[in-house]
Amino acid sequence: MRRNIVLTIAFGLAICAGALPLLAAVYISRERAFALERRHLADYADWTVQRGDLNIARARAVLKVLAAENRQSCTPDDIARLQKLTTDALSVDEIAVTNNGQLVCDTWGMARTEATLFEDSIALSEGYELRLNGGGLSDPVDGMIVVSQGNYHALLKRERLVDVLHDTPMLLGIASLDGQPIALSGAADPQLVSRLVSQEISGFNDRQVFSSRRGKDFAAFAISNRSVVDWRTDAELWKMIPVGIGISLGLIALIAWVSRQRLSLAGELAIGIRRKEFVAHYQPIIDLATGRCIGAEALIRWQRPDGSSVRPDLFIPVAEQNGMIGQITEIMVRNVLETMKDALAEHRDMHVAINISPQDVEDGRFLTQIDDQLRTMKVQTSQIWLEVTERGFIQADAASATLTRARDAGHVIAIDDFGTGYSSLSMLQSLPVTVLKIDKSFIDALGRNAATSLVTPHIIEMAHSLKLKMVAEGIETAEQEAVLHKAGVQYGQGWLYSKALPFEQFMAFYERRNADIKGGAKIIRPVHFSHSR
Repeated sequence: MRRNIVLTIAFGLAICAGALPLLAAVYISRERAFALERRHLADYADWTVQRGDLNIARARAVLKVLAAENRQSCTPDDIARLQKLTTDALSVDEIAVTNNGQLVCDTWGMARTEATLFEDSIALSEGYELRLNGGGLSDPVDGMIVVSQGNYHALLKRERLVDVLHDTPMLLGIASLDGQPIALSGAADPQLVSRLVSQEISGFNDRQVFSSRRGKDFAAFAISNRSVVDWRTDAELWKMIPVGIGISLGLIALIAWVSRQRLSLAGELAIGIRRKEFVAHYQPIIDLATGRCIGAEALIRWQRPDGSSVRPDLFIPVAEQNGMIGQITEIMVRNVLETMKDALAEHRDMHVAINISPQDVEDGRFLTQIDDQLRTMKVQTSQIWLEVTERGFIQADAASATLTRARDAGHVIAIDDFGTGYSSLSMLQSLPVTVLKIDKSFIDALGRNAATSLVTPHIIEMAHSLKLKMVAEGIETAEQEAVLHKAGVQYGQGWLYSKALPFEQFMAFYERRNADIKGGAKIIRPVHFSHSR
């Protein structure tokens, strides 16, 4: 990915990372405000139902007393009793007694006018009835409701049913279960009221938020203006904005860090290529039958000017993604051949293996460079092994053409890290491969109770059937070496013998080991504590 594209994407992501969490905080605050207000109103609707039930229950209690005492004659003693019950009963403002629907007496004395009880009523539980507008027994009628049982009637002020203290502005209402409004604490849209009392709902429209609840005898509802939601949103924002800012800053920091890694590594990699900061270290390859060092694998190292180094598993993928791997391969080939030419010319049985990336295999330009350099050297092409990972065979036709050219030129072709990629038996048969390198993960599993330990013998058997030489990577113990040698694996490399060494140290190792083998001396194996290659 090019630098300007990375910068553009990083800039866009930074803007999104900065804005989206804040927008999300506003959205979440708004949603939470609506949810809180709906729950708040639902609570008040519940309390209004309870308030209505409580007031009706008090009226019922008075009526039960009258029925038990059979106060129907309206004597002065009966009227005094009505007055006493009215004074003692909470919520009840007046008590009336009728006979055949005609008012006989009430708390204030004998009937002063001919008052007739309304026939229309709302049925309550336990056989009680509720009448609105004073039930025909009260004047003024608008402010009173009547709870009746037989000839006894308790009159209550309508507002008592919705007399619930509330902490925010809202309208409270109560209605019968069949939808007839009984009491409202303010003016409300009749259609909305009808909807609220017909079922339990909680929601909002463009102007209001509302909730309703249903009880044994009544349905109650609470309605507030959306300005209350705005107030709640502001309160929630004070909680959510710091979280949103924190998330924004975290995401921006992450994007900046990732972008810096991508940009700095890609940019510095380009600078490193121009400055040719890459060197080769050489890991010895040992003949398992004789113990002699017969060559080395050249492993790339990026040495920074400040003395630090960057691991290949970090910069190789970046080089491949940014189209720079071919330049790195060119530097490595030139470096290895220039460094190793005298040693290879002197020791004809020595070889050096160079890793070739999948992109290099596809375009094949590295072969021309190798051929051009070898023309001026006394080095045989068979001493230059080319190692290709299994990923290099994804484009099988291109890989086959390039590797066939390399084989025809005399190079030894090796599949690196075999068993971890895409190779199959049919593919191996169709490619000009001479050497198969068994991946370290399979060598580690030898002698262990692991699934991969069962695969290793099959890989070795397949290589034998195809008459391929084998190099076991990552040998770390003498037991692994013995098992591999017994299985017919020809070559090995790993920490049992040596880590990858700078050229001078590798040549010292080569001379010393082969001299010891020739002289018959026992090889003292170094003890290594790291398991990295």
